[in-house]
Amino acid sequence: MVRFALLFAFLICLSTPVFSADECASCGEHCVCESMCACNHEPRAPIGVMGDHVHHKGRWMAAYRYMFMKMDGIDGDVSGYMMRPESMDMHMHMLGVMYTPIENLTIGLMLPYIQNEMDMRMGPMNMPMKMNSEGVGDVKLNSIYRLWATDVQQLLLNLGLSFPTGSIDEEDAAGNRLPYPMQLGSGSYGLVPGITYSGLASGWGWGAQVNSTIYLNENDNDYTLGNRYGLQVWGLKDLSSSSALSIRLNGMRVDNIDGTDLSLNPMMSPLADPELRAGTRMDLMAGVDLRKESLRLALEAGTPVYQELDGPQLQTDWLIIGGLQLSF
Repeated sequence: MVRFALLFAFLICLSTPVFSADECASCGEHCVCESMCACNHEPRAPIGVMGDHVHHKGRWMAAYRYMFMKMDGIDGDVSGYMMRPESMDMHMHMLGVMYTPIENLTIGLMLPYIQNEMDMRMGPMNMPMKMNSEGVGDVKLNSIYRLWATDVQQLLLNLGLSFPTGSIDEEDAAGNRLPYPMQLGSGSYGLVPGITYSGLASGWGWGAQVNSTIYLNENDNDYTLGNRYGLQVWGLKDLSSSSALSIRLNGMRVDNIDGTDLSLNPMMSPLADPELRAGTRMDLMAGVDLRKESLRLALEAGTPVYQELDGPQLQTDWLIIGGLQLSF
């Protein structure tokens, strides 16, 4: 059903009439991006893409993003473990603020708040149990620099730092350390580089981004989370000067954990084994984007079309991403 909805949204994109530049509002003669504006906005990506645009000098943007991910079902054999994961819900609320001190450079700060809930089965009797964790995640300081631009295209350099503000010491009600996926942060400093290309012409938008998160040090619990690598491409279709539909392919690769938290017993659960955390996944996402002057409201929903997990892990079932942005 979800795949049908995504296909339907894509067909709508193809069937919608194109709005010419004359039918769109202009940026204004004093706007430095006038030559590359169409339908009153620069090239933009779907809401799930971070670091996709810069603002004008002296401008601010406040943002709120929400992401929900549903994981259900195990890829692999867990019959030999005492504690077996069954499903997991992950909610993330992201507050952000961005500022442009000089032309072509925007800096931003993002604060995530994470809520995890996992259903487990325990022992030979398959007794149900739950694990929960909630709190602030790793704060990120990002920068976006416009390297190059033409009338319809731009190339952006993304560079960020991740700070170990999220807890890696979360415990259950009995005082036992929760496994790696239930922790709120990495415990390590991280480098977050990337590069983003996007374009917009005659009501059509397109783009691609390569990004990664590279953890720089071992944390206080004697391990380093596996590095993350991402590659995504997207297309957008303007419905009018203030709305658009999008479709996006988002691919990612996560490495295994280096080191081990000695408080966890990898014989009890696959979630506690640092050698069973790697995997590759590709999501197909469809979205809608609404703009009203300096306010933007957007939503994406999707499901994996490919996932290969290195060992018994919970599989991602579906996810949604929503966001509200205000520029001033």
